Amino acid sequence: MRLTLTALRIYRYMVLKGGWVGVREVQRALGLSSPGLAAYHLSKLVEEGLVERSDEGKYRVKDYIDTAFLREFVKLGRLVVPRYAFYATFTTVLTTCYISLYPKHAFSEAGILGIALGVFSTISFIYEALRALSER
Repeated sequence: MRLTLTALRIYRYMVLKGGWVGVREVQRALGLSSPGLAAYHLSKLVEEGLVERSDEGKYRVKDYIDTAFLREFVKLGRLVVPRYAFYATFTTVLTTCYISLYPKHAFSEAGILGIALGVFSTISFIYEALRALSER
């Protein structure tokens, strides 16, 4: 599955809005340059099987979608967040707490190795979260 960032933004908007949406509504809501651009991305979502089109020209998200790509995200109310963002937050908090609560041990030879592993893990998770957001 290869979708552009604009198509993913449209899909996210449709999931959060719920129900049927029109081309012009999507164009206005996301600030797209033309209705044709919105229609193009909506047709790509239809081709991928994520969205269905009514006879009246309205679109809605399908009730059941079997895609691995959506497993990389978590929906929190109206917010859709990459799963790796939670891991990055956890390792950041863990590393920061270790340094602040145990400064004497944190800056010892073994402690610096722990800090390095925490920083490396955090950077890796941030990279994966950003990659999931910009996946094309």
